[in-house]
Amino acid sequence: MASTQKLEEIVDNPQSFFNCILGGYRNLIITMSCGIAVYGFSRTFKNTHSRNTMKMLSLLIYISAFAIMLNTVLLLQRYLNLVKRTNTKNLPIYVDLDAWKIYEYIGWFLLSIVTILIGLGSKEYIMDLF
Repeated sequence: MASTQKLEEIVDNPQSFFNCILGGYRNLIITMSCGIAVYGFSRTFKNTHSRNTMKMLSLLIYISAFAIMLNTVLLLQRYLNLVKRTNTKNLPIYVDLDAWKIYEYIGWFLLSIVTILIGLGSKEYIMDLF
């Protein structure tokens, strides 16, 4: 009985949840922009050590963006699965779970972009290993 009550509380305010998801997407975009800016800024240094330090910092920023997006997408996926298992008649009429599923797909796409940026940013370090 307690688990059903918790699920009803989750379904009770879907607008707040979706706003949190959109906030996670916004944080990803801001974090990725910072990583790209730091990487671009690293090219202005003449000192190789400073340049490599800034490139490493941009890579760490990309990794944090990856963590933000992975957490956000998995949270949305879990919420959608929980809501679909419960009675969706409790949802307000303006909540369209199929449209929310599209946001999950967009999240996976953005996550793949971050993964590519991580790969490109770490290519130099990986090549040094071999």
